[in-house]
Formats: sequence, structure tokens, C-alpha cells
Amino acid sequence: MIEDGLDRESGDDQRPWRGWDDTCPATGDARLPAKARRLVALARAGLPVPPGVVVSPEATALDDPAILAHVRALLRRGPVVVRSALHGEDELESSAAGLGRSWLGCTDLDSIATALADLATQRQDPWLVAYRTPTTTSGRGDHVLDRAIVQQQVPRRALLVLAVDPGGSVEVEVHTADGEALAQGRTPEFAGLLDAWDDPACDAVRALVARAIDVLPSTPHGHDLEVVIDPHARAHLVQARPLVAPLHPGWSEFHAALVAEGQADELHGVLTLDAEHNPVPLSPAHAWLMGWLRTQRPRAGDPTVLAGWLYVRTLPRDLGGDHAKPSSSPSERPSARAVLTELQEHTLPRARARLHAVERALSTHDPHAVAGVLPVAQQAFLAMIDTYVGVLIPARTLARRALGPTIVADPRRPLSTRGREGFLDVLPATWDLASKSLAELGAHIDPSDPRAEPVSEPPDEATATILLGEHDDHLFALGLAPLRAWHLAAARGLGLPEDDAFMLEAPELATALTTPTGSPPDLRSLVAARRAQHERRAALRPPLRIHDGRPVSFGRRARLRGIPLGPSFTGVLAPRPDLAALLAEPPGPDAIVVLPSLTAPAAVALERLGIRAVCCEHGGPLSHAALMARELGLSALIGCRDCTTLPAGQRARIDTRVGRLILDPS
Repeated sequence: MIEDGLDRESGDDQRPWRGWDDTCPATGDARLPAKARRLVALARAGLPVPPGVVVSPEATALDDPAILAHVRALLRRGPVVVRSALHGEDELESSAAGLGRSWLGCTDLDSIATALADLATQRQDPWLVAYRTPTTTSGRGDHVLDRAIVQQQVPRRALLVLAVDPGGSVEVEVHTADGEALAQGRTPEFAGLLDAWDDPACDAVRALVARAIDVLPSTPHGHDLEVVIDPHARAHLVQARPLVAPLHPGWSEFHAALVAEGQADELHGVLTLDAEHNPVPLSPAHAWLMGWLRTQRPRAGDPTVLAGWLYVRTLPRDLGGDHAKPSSSPSERPSARAVLTELQEHTLPRARARLHAVERALSTHDPHAVAGVLPVAQQAFLAMIDTYVGVLIPARTLARRALGPTIVADPRRPLSTRGREGFLDVLPATWDLASKSLAELGAHIDPSDPRAEPVSEPPDEATATILLGEHDDHLFALGLAPLRAWHLAAARGLGLPEDDAFMLEAPELATALTTPTGSPPDLRSLVAARRAQHERRAALRPPLRIHDGRPVSFGRRARLRGIPLGPSFTGVLAPRPDLAALLAEPPGPDAIVVLPSLTAPAAVALERLGIRAVCCEHGGPLSHAALMARELGLSALIGCRDCTTLPAGQRARIDTRVGRLILDPS
């Protein structure tokens, strides 16, 4: 027996179980599967594990009088759940998460017998057999037998799955819907750090996790716990397994790099990787610019460079928050159309004029004069930041709040291509001073392309709002361009290759320009050291989010974004409605399979079919499917909103550094 004093909603029958007796294997019996052994150990340690009994997975298990008596006692307390406890399940190196079956809500002996008979057939389940094939020869003893657990079913207000890493950080998914949310890959109602979960049961769960970790043996990657919260906000531990792979691959190396560079004290608060704009480490030139921006404009997102990677403490959509508060009268707020007109007719031309003025000033061959242009280029950058944060973002935010779902872009005529041809000379490939412009890279827009036709004038408020979201690229590019031009001019003045100039910080270049004794060989040795450092940084795998010094799996979910797992992958989208359709029409190995949700059998099927990438609409980072995808080494985006609306055959890339599905990657 698994012990627990469990009362039902009525509050009666709190009789404790006597514990394991002679009808069941001993707690430490090696023949008992790991799943059952852990539950027994936790119950014996006094944790609130719902009472249950371990039996053979077959209907005849109820023929044993002692087992039958225990099961009847459970039924007197209320419904039970019948779950598999498989050989090889919940082991250190194999989870089999979601491959075992569960029967919820069994209320009589017949339903329990039916459930046990079903569990007896799962030994022939093709996906379980396929999963076990490479592991049965790994030294694990064949004497371990498949079992079943008949366990009290706790009235459920919420199901929690918690991941506890070896450092003590606890992440949680919360599911409030009925049924097998984890096995079905449902999207959680809440996902984040346990301390951020605002619920009366949070303290009880925190205490339960601490007690469980004290009892469970340490593991390399931490533990995965499932907890049921009953209607009285009490926490019940129903599952405990070791994590077979790290939740945050590469974190230890990334953290070590921060310590080595003296940046560990920056890990306070919430930091979000700006991987959408900067999917690679910043050049030293751009990293210095972001640090300088922090000192000049503290409210511009507080950009923080960690081991070369750009993080922000305030997301771009939340910048200028004080400006974006609705006023008492809509007439006092500028419309998106008015701001767009100002941007097109005045702001962007002024930014272009500032760029031309800098370029003219840099036409000199006097290195001292070139150095003197740096403050002018910096002021041009700050002028852009002030407009971006103080005007453009607030106007766009207010318009989006007011218009809501009426803002719908037409994918057949994307506004993102409108007016771009006039800015190809400044629009960078990535948002870094070191990045060449699209024009330098040979990009062009065919003016005969219908998608490049100008927007009809005047645009309505919804169209203007979308265009503001696109034109901010133009504004930002014109703000960076003077500084890029200055770095290139400094390289010419010092006789350095152009690329080398961006391995140096602006003050370093300015000093070299104005110091007669400054020698390019000294700069070249510094450039070589910076390049080596840049390569080391590029090999790191920074987490998407850091909360008070700990990596966090969860971020804000947007369209075509999800929880990234495994390496990045480029292929052709192959949508399938379910596993049956996948098996009936398996795509080639270059496919990205798109599914509504990723079940554990589907994860095994993908691996067996030689498919290496999957994107699913629903799910969370701690679902059974996510655990299996990590273990099998699949590239995946879990909970990627709107991926199932995409057409078959479209080329795409799962970018696991950004957590994004990128369509038609170049």
C-alpha cells in the first residue's frame, strides 16, 4: 500500500492505510518499477501521496483476496485511477513519459478490471516496443516487471507539473481542465516560476516540493513532480521522476562565461534575450553602444549585454509606458495616422539628413576630424531613440489597444514590403553596427511586384497602426547608420580592414585616431583577441529568459513562437491532424511536421520515421511530449500559436535560439 490520510470533499473517512503488507513487494525490492518505488518511498516519508496498491497489469490481479480487499477499501473512499508503472519508466536515463496508459474515474471493480486488462495489452504497443528496443540492451535487468498502480483519485482543482533543477529553481505549469492534460499536450493556463504563481496553494506546494527533494535521491538534471491541488487548496503528490535531460542546456557554460567576464552581478530581475533582433552575439562595437545607451537613456529598455548576448529588462512593446497611458479624452491622443504622417513627412527625412551630414563630415582624411564626428553620430542615434520610445511606440500601443482584433494584416499583400526600397541602403541584415545593409548584400525589391505597391492614401487607422510597426525599422536603421559610417571611416583612417573596426569599441578607435603613437599592430592584436572571444560567445547557448539569476523556460507567447527544444532545423512544413494521419502519410526526413499537439507516442513515431523536427500548436515545456522530445533529441517548438494554420510545402525554420518558426528563411 501507498500510505496517506486522504479525506474526500465530505470530510469523512480519514483512516490511514497500514502501508505495504505481505501481499506486495517490499519497498526496496529491485523487481518493483522505479515509478512505484519512488511513490512508496515518498509515502513512507510522510508526504501526501494518495493511497494505492501496486498490482500486476492484468484483470486477474483482483483474484488475490488481499489485493481485492485493498481495492475495495479504496473504492469506499471514492473513484480511483489505474496507471501503468512500466519497466524502464521514470529511470535516470529513460523517462517513457506519456507512453504508459492511465484510466481515470474508475468507480467499481468492473471498471478497474477493464483498465487492468487494457494495461496488459500495452506491452505490445508498437511505440512502447520501439521506445524500449534500444534500452533493453543497456544493462537494465530483465527481472524488473511491468506493474500497475491502483490509486485514490484526488478531487482536482488543478494539476501542476513542476521541474526542480539541481540548483533549486522551481518552474511550474498549471492545468485546470479535466482529463489527461499532460499526455494530451495541452497548453497550460499558467507557466513560470513557482514563486510567481498567485494562488492560495502556492505555499503548500512550495513546502511539498522541498520535502520531496529531501527524500528523493539527487539526479544530474533535477526532478519532475506532478501535484494535484484539491478544492480545499491542499497539495497531493501523484508522480515523481528524474529529468533525463537538462531543462536549460548550456546554462552552466553560459553562467561560467558571465562569472569569468565579471557580469554575474547583472543577473537581477527579469532579463529577456532579444533574440528576435540579435540572434547572435553582438559585435564589441555594438555591445559598447548598448552599454552607453543604458547610461544615456535608462528607460530605453535597459539593454544588458551578457557574454556578448543582448538582453532587455523591458520589452520593446512596453517601452514608453508613461506615454502609452490612455488620456481622459481620445481627442488628446495623437492618432496612428497622424503619427505615421509625421514619421513619413518629417521624422524620417530629418534622420536621413543627419546621416548625410555625418557622411559629409567623414569625407575628410584628417583622423582628428574623424574622431570629432563621433559625438555627432551618437546624438543622431539618441534622437532616433527618443522618437522611438517617446512617440512611435506609445502611439502604436494606444492604437492597438483601441482597435484590438480589427487590426488584421493581409498575408497576400504584406505591409512589411511597402516602402522598403528607399531604405535598403541602411536596413541591416541583423541589428548590429557590424552588419552590412541589405543593399550591400545585394537585396532589391522589384517595383513591379504587387506586394510592393504603395499603400493607398490616406491609410485607415488599422493600416496606419500596422505601418508604424514596420516603419520603426526604417527609423532605427537611420539611427544606427551614422555610427556604422563613423566606424568605417575610422577603419580607413587607421588602415584597418572594415570588419576589424567593429571588433573595437568607439572610444578605443577615437583614442587611436587622436594618438600619434597609436599603432595599428597594437589594435590588430586586440582585434584578434576579440575575435576569439566572439567565437567562444557564439558557441554559448543563452537562455531565452533569466529571472533573478536562474534560467526560465517560459516567455510571452506570440504568433509562431513557442517553447524551443533541441537544435534549430530548416525544412518543409508537413501539417498532419493527428498521429494516424502522420503514419498514413509519413513525410520525408527534411520535413517539419506540424501537429495540433505532440503526444508521447507521436514523439516516438517521429524519431522512428527519421523525422527530426516538429512544431505543435499546444503544450508546455514540461508536458510529456516535451520530455520525450528532449530525450529523443528532436527539434521542436511546443505551443507555437497559429502554426497549424500554415500551408503544406512552405519552407520554414525552427529557430530554437529565438523560439520562433521563421517562414521562407533565406
